[in-house]
Amino acid sequence: MRRVMFWKKAPASDVSVRPGRRALSLKQSVILFAFVFILSASGALHIKRDEIKSQFLAQSVTAGFGLQKVDVNGRNHTSAAAIIEAISVTTNTPLFSLDLPTIRTNLTQLSWVEDARVERHFPNTLIVTLRERVPMALLQTDKGHQLIDASGALITDASADNFTHLPVISGAEGAATKATFILDILQTEPELFTDVWAVHFVSGRRWDVHMRSGLVVKLPERDPVLAWSRLSRLETDTKITARDLAAIDLRIPDQLIVEPNIPVRGKGSKT
Repeated sequence: MRRVMFWKKAPASDVSVRPGRRALSLKQSVILFAFVFILSASGALHIKRDEIKSQFLAQSVTAGFGLQKVDVNGRNHTSAAAIIEAISVTTNTPLFSLDLPTIRTNLTQLSWVEDARVERHFPNTLIVTLRERVPMALLQTDKGHQLIDASGALITDASADNFTHLPVISGAEGAATKATFILDILQTEPELFTDVWAVHFVSGRRWDVHMRSGLVVKLPERDPVLAWSRLSRLETDTKITARDLAAIDLRIPDQLIVEPNIPVRGKGSKT
């Protein structure tokens, strides 16, 4: 987990970046907060509230409550530039004026970010804590392979080339959102799972597992975990997946049908 510290600078003609200020005393902070409460609660100030609020925010910066630093926790993949753009604030922005819900919404719209927490840390810091999506698989789409997390959400800012070690998901509608189900089953047999290259959702009901050798394992719609476990036991006893087979069909309970890997002969080839 990396921790970065940065700020987005306003144009030099508008804002100058000052050295970090010493934190205000507790007494000063209490007075300032009390002032905010009075402004918010006083009906007598309603007419000039906007003007007074503007003056107060300006004075709060002078008092040391202007943004000087943004601390980000939990960033592993999201770019600093994308975070700055989502936060969209400048140095010396009054800390009291920050719209935290909007900042959080902007952050969660970044494809790597699953959730975010945004907090003011007085006197001059904004703290952002990200929970990034965990890459689970590569989804085969019309645009090529795209990274997805366990919920099936696309991580559009990621390059699939950096995640070729992950299994490929393809097939009928719903394959992305149901991928966690089948991958959890396949991982119950680690030795077999290391050879899994892709899984294909067939007719929206069941899965075919494509091994790196080219072998296809056809799992049943019901109790695929039992079928996968049975194949694991056979693999331990017979090394069946190492044989020259095109497919192993486990769709019928208590049966195993193998399809030999017969090369397709070209037209005119002798038999």
